[in-house]
Amino acid sequence: MLLLGTALVFGLLGSMHCLGMCAPLLWAVPQNESKKILWWQNRSLYNVGRAITYAFLGALFGLIGESLSLVGLQQKISIGTGILILVFLMSSNGVIPGSFQVKAINKLMIKVRRKVGAYLNNSSPASHFKLGLFNGLLPCGLVYMALLASISMGSMLGGALYMFVFGLGTFPMMMVAAFFGKQIKSTKPQVFTRVVPVFIVLVAFLLIVRGLGLGIPYLSPAAVGQVEMTLCITP
Repeated sequence: MLLLGTALVFGLLGSMHCLGMCAPLLWAVPQNESKKILWWQNRSLYNVGRAITYAFLGALFGLIGESLSLVGLQQKISIGTGILILVFLMSSNGVIPGSFQVKAINKLMIKVRRKVGAYLNNSSPASHFKLGLFNGLLPCGLVYMALLASISMGSMLGGALYMFVFGLGTFPMMMVAAFFGKQIKSTKPQVFTRVVPVFIVLVAFLLIVRGLGLGIPYLSPAAVGQVEMTLCITP
């Protein structure tokens, strides 16, 4: 439950990053602001579309975690994902030189951007929903780190739930950005951009500590093998 809570905070804090990537897409879609109900409906459908895509990706990453859990690597998964998040964060901030690029993914992103561009010219509810679906596939370092964390859920359903909750966490900021538009564009959220990396580091260490199996209830529960050994030696 504690790990799932990080997904919500991930989305809430990280959504400041969304102002630079996702919000401009909403601002670019032509809207009739006099029809308030339709306006809120379209914005909601867009965000639901993003959350569904995040959940789908989370299911794929959760399946990886489930496969590894079946061979008894649950604890190591948590440690490994924590370390990977730290490495990704340092790479994103230039602490570690280099970038992660895969040609097949780059080709896929070209197709995704074309789809996004096509739906930007249509203000119908269906187009907003599809725009959200494809928007969820666009490259985003924050989403990548959340996906790494979702592996630690250890199941396909858990990974999907983690990423869906992450998507829900981004809703408030995205709705505020859509509502205030130009006022939001002029803001400079430096405070939040400093807070987000700190939170990501905390999540990474939480995963590492969780994987160490220190026997701390909820935070770092003992591994199954350790529990069995303790039961055996207890008089």
